[in-house]
Amino acid sequence: MPEFTRYAPPAGSFIRTAQLGKTRQWIEPFMAQIEPYLANARQQSNYMPLGVNVTVALPDHQELLIGNSLVDLLEPLAIAFQLPHLRYVAATKVHGDACSLCIGPVGISNEGPHRWRTARGRLSHVSVKAQREFGYQIASQIQPSRWGPGHLDLAIRTGIMRDWIVTWRPLVDALVTVLGRRREGARREFDVEDGRVVSLALHHDVDTMLGNTVEVDVRWRLVGHAHGPELDYAVKHAEPLRA
Repeated sequence: MPEFTRYAPPAGSFIRTAQLGKTRQWIEPFMAQIEPYLANARQQSNYMPLGVNVTVALPDHQELLIGNSLVDLLEPLAIAFQLPHLRYVAATKVHGDACSLCIGPVGISNEGPHRWRTARGRLSHVSVKAQREFGYQIASQIQPSRWGPGHLDLAIRTGIMRDWIVTWRPLVDALVTVLGRRREGARREFDVEDGRVVSLALHHDVDTMLGNTVEVDVRWRLVGHAHGPELDYAVKHAEPLRA
């Protein structure tokens, strides 16, 4: 599998905004607020790769590691932005009063895998079966980690016709062996504890020969320990891929 492209955070000034909502209703007023910046970004996106970096501020009384999934925040944002050459999307959540967002050009990152747990996998299509197979691939390379805050970094390579944004949620949900699933209270097979991801970075690379296949390079690191729920890291109904 060829090396994956990763990008550094975008250059530019940060836009401060009120606390971002939990539902899609907050998207419209937020988009109106940042429209001047977004118009400039769309123009830039015609000839250079762009990135988005968000800091999500949560009230002090909210639990940082449970709920408030960064994927759920970033997906509607990225779809609404409609940036043709969006190559990097990242978010960090902290306790605070104001969120911030930066949109700008991105360059290649030279950060290596030092201090990260790493794994690679591929999906021939996006389906429940493919998620299980992908989860099995990752489980064979990354050992489960105890409860605590973590950083997740996914480099995603797709074909030219594949919308990479819609792969985010299925890929994160498949990382049972990384994020864990509650032994009690999990509603479904891929009900992972992605709230414990306090920093998420997503990178996009295009290979015109891939077609519908999605290739992924996963990096994960635990950045603290905390008391939390008992987790199950088993990939259900997983079978090795046939050669």
